[in-house]
Parts: sequence; C-alpha cells; structure tokens
Amino acid sequence: MLKAIIAREFLNNLRNLRFMIGLALCLIVTVACILILSHDYRQELADYHQRVNLHEEFLSQFATTGGTISIYQMTPKEKPPERFRPLIIGIPGNETQNSPDENPLTVLFPRLDFLFIVTVIMSLLALLFSYDAVTGERERGTLRQMVSNSVPRTAILLGKFLGGAASLLIPFVLALLTGVLCIQLNPNIQWDGSAWAELGLLLAASLTFITSFYLLGLMVSTWSRSSSVAMLNCLFLWVLLILVIPNVGPYVSAQLRRIPSIRELERQEEEVKRACFATRRQRGEDSIEQFRGKYGSLFSQFEALGFGDQIDNRKKVEELAAADSQFKTMVDAFHSERARLGQEFRTGLNKAILALGADLRTKAAAQTRLAKNLAAISPLADFVYVARDLTGTGLRSLKYFGESLHEYGSSFGKYVSGVEAAVAAAHKNEPTPEGGWPLDIRDHPRFVFQEEPLKDKLGEVLPYWGILGLFNVVFFAAAFAGFMPYDVR
Repeated sequence: MLKAIIAREFLNNLRNLRFMIGLALCLIVTVACILILSHDYRQELADYHQRVNLHEEFLSQFATTGGTISIYQMTPKEKPPERFRPLIIGIPGNETQNSPDENPLTVLFPRLDFLFIVTVIMSLLALLFSYDAVTGERERGTLRQMVSNSVPRTAILLGKFLGGAASLLIPFVLALLTGVLCIQLNPNIQWDGSAWAELGLLLAASLTFITSFYLLGLMVSTWSRSSSVAMLNCLFLWVLLILVIPNVGPYVSAQLRRIPSIRELERQEEEVKRACFATRRQRGEDSIEQFRGKYGSLFSQFEALGFGDQIDNRKKVEELAAADSQFKTMVDAFHSERARLGQEFRTGLNKAILALGADLRTKAAAQTRLAKNLAAISPLADFVYVARDLTGTGLRSLKYFGESLHEYGSSFGKYVSGVEAAVAAAHKNEPTPEGGWPLDIRDHPRFVFQEEPLKDKLGEVLPYWGILGLFNVVFFAAAFAGFMPYDVR
C-alpha cells in the first residue's frame, strides 16, 4: 500500500506543470551560475599567481639584513581562491584581491551561487510542491476515497512525503550533476578526494534542508482547510524562516551582548592613561620623600638643580658627583629608581590597554556566538553554517587561514635569522653597508595554504546539521499530529 501511494504521488508530481518549471529553472540557473563563477575563479586564480610571482621577484631583489619583519611582509602569503569558488562565493580574505574595477552592484544585490539556489529557489519549490499535498486531495475528493478504503493515514502521510520529496529532488540533483560536469570539463579546476567527499556531504546537507521545507509545506497543508490558505501560511513561514530570523538574530544579540562603541573605548583608554599617570606621579613623589629623608641637605641641593634634567644643571650635577662620592651614589640611586618607576609605568599602562582590548574581543566573541545561536532557529542559518564550513568558504576557513599564517611566520622568522647569522659570520670583519647586506633567500619556505582536514570540519558542522535533521523530525511530527484528526470531508 505504501509503495502504491509513493508511486502515485511521484507520478502525479512528474505530470504536473510545476515539475517542468522547477526542472527548467534549476537547470538554467544552476548551469549559468556555475559557468559564471568558474570564469571568475579562473580569473582570480590567475591574479593570485601573478601576485605571488611579483612578491617573489621583489623579495629576491630587495631582501637585506636587519629587516626580518619587512622581509616577512614582502613574502607572498595570500589565501588562494577557494576550490569550491565555482559553486559558492566565499568571504574575501585578502584585501589585495579587491580590484578597482570590481562591480559595486554586488554590494547592493546578492550574487547568485549554490547557496542562493538551495536556500531561496529550492525552498520555494519545496513549498510549491507540498502546500496542497493534503488540502488539494481534500478539495478534489480523493483523500476521502482513500480514507474510506481503509488506507492507513500514516501510510498516506508517509507516502506523500517520500513520493513528493523524491519528485522535488530530481530537478535539483540533475541540475547539480550537470553543473559538476561543467566544473570537471574546466581544466583550471582540479578536485582531490577530500573535495569530492565534501561535495557529497554538501549534497546530503542540501537534501536535508530541502526536505525540511517540503515537510514544512506538508505540515501547513495538514493544518489548513484550503489550498489558498495553506499557500499564504507557507509564504508567511518562508519569510519568517528565510528573511526575518537570520537577520534579526544579530540585532537581538547586539542588544543583549553589548560591546563598547569607538567613543566609549577611547574614553576608557583615556581614563586608564589618567589613572596610570596619577599613580606614577604619586609614586614619584613618595620616592622623592624617601630620598629627602635619607640624604637630607645633599638631596635638597640635587633637587634645587632640577635633578639635572636641563643641560646646564646636568653639567653642575656631574661636577658635584665627580667631587663627592656620596653625592654620586645618591644621583645613581635616584636615576635607577626613576628608571624603575618609568618601566613600571609603561608596563602597567600597556597591560591595562591590552586588558581593554582583550575585554573587547571577549565581548565581541560572546555577541557573535549569541547571534549565531539565535540565527540557528532558522533552517537557512543552519544550512549556511554547514555548507560554508564544509567547503571552506566561511569564517572558520578565514580563522584557519590566520592560524596557518601564524605558524608560517614562526618558521619564516627562524629561517631568516639563520640566513642573517650566516651572512654576518661571512662578513664579520667588514663594516656593514648602509641598508644591510643583501640576503639570498631564494630557498625560503613558501606559504602554501592547505585546507583544514575534513574530520575537523565535520566536528564543527555536525551540531548544526543535527538541528537541520531535528527540523525535519519536528515538521513531520507536526504534520502527523495535524493529519491524524484531519476532517477529509
């Protein structure tokens, strides 16, 4: 019985005009999107290699001793275009990639990519396929016939889900396979085994997202009495889940987890500086009182000369110190104490400012986590987190890129220090020329960005993928609860 219901639902959808519209729309949009993004990827890859070559050429000509930091800044260490760039537009990670002829309209209008196709087009198609799955049968009278023939309602609901979802996924899978074929025909794009595994997981996550919206439409249909009402309810929920919740989450997070404004940060920094200066002034006065009590008139004489801070008085202090050993001991002790207090002041000030920065980063991270968790109420946010982290086109990839840069910086610094030591040993009896000795660093370690291991990515995306699966369970349970007592008349 279940197989018959699945086949009936599947064939009915295939014969429906909306299936042909969905198939044509998916094929045209997906293939066009991949062709355009593949062209952009080819151009970005060529620009990336050109920048790397220019950096290497400049480094080989102008690297000299005494400039480890500047040499490191000259080394090519940019993030190459993501290998999934023909499918998903990543987050820019290199400021140098922003060209002056970049299209400014991409800021005003969202660019079309795989995420847009799945989250917008396929979610709407899913609702279009399922909004009248039950109400349409009731209006045509076929639902009453099935129930009167003792067909279990559980089998009816499950059959409609499996048959309808299968018919919905055909256009999507065919379009994606066609697009992947276009990618493979491009000689500039070479995917390894991990990339294909990530593509398979991306497809599975996409199917989970699409079926959640099909079940959402099925749920609405079981709780509605007419197809027109079901369609309006579906559109309302689509706007809520796709447009409202993901965009409201960051705003709510900003209100609940506030971070200081730039003006507030400047005010706090000024307060810290004033407090540090006041502490230094007080400790300086206490130090002077101690020297007065210890050296008496000898220190008063030194104090009358302004502690030797001015050039004229400094000469007199030096003359008195040369003539009186006790005076010299006092002056040396005073200068040591002043240097200690100055170092203490600088250390305290830097520590306080660093504490302000650490507090800001902590609050910003808390705000980001809250915004991310609030947005996870929407299936769109969960799917975007999964898709971007799996394909290395999101914030996690930028963080991993930064960690890779830090590791490379350490190894590069050790390499340059070794080369400079060898050059210094070779010219130890020669005066260093202006600008330093030239360095031959043609064999310096190259920065090669490696994608994060797939197992690490899975550890990050599984919770959000699980939430997507939970949406499927909740929507099906709600549809089941609405269909069991459903009046088929």
